[in-house]
Amino acid sequence: MTSKAKLLQVFLSKNTTPGPGVFEVSVDESDNLFCNCPGFSSRRTCKHVKFVLTRIEENGGTYPLEISNRATPDDAEAAKYSHIAFRDFIIKYGKIEVF
Repeated sequence: MTSKAKLLQVFLSKNTTPGPGVFEVSVDESDNLFCNCPGFSSRRTCKHVKFVLTRIEENGGTYPLEISNRATPDDAEAAKYSHIAFRDFIIKYGKIEVF
């Protein structure tokens, strides 16, 4: 993943295996999707990326972010200024998918 990658979706794993159970799918400037899960690092694909790709296809080419109504217009505006601010916005207000 590049430093310019933009977070799209956070996943929480139901598995009880040791290690972190939070995975993130991000997109780079070339629209390549990446996941930080172990499966993606070995296969270059995973169930998280497949989920995001399906949602993009179903939504006409754009990922449909699900944002909490707790987010204010000012929060959304501030998220536009950097990938870090956008990531923080998604983590704070985005829907977390549970697999």
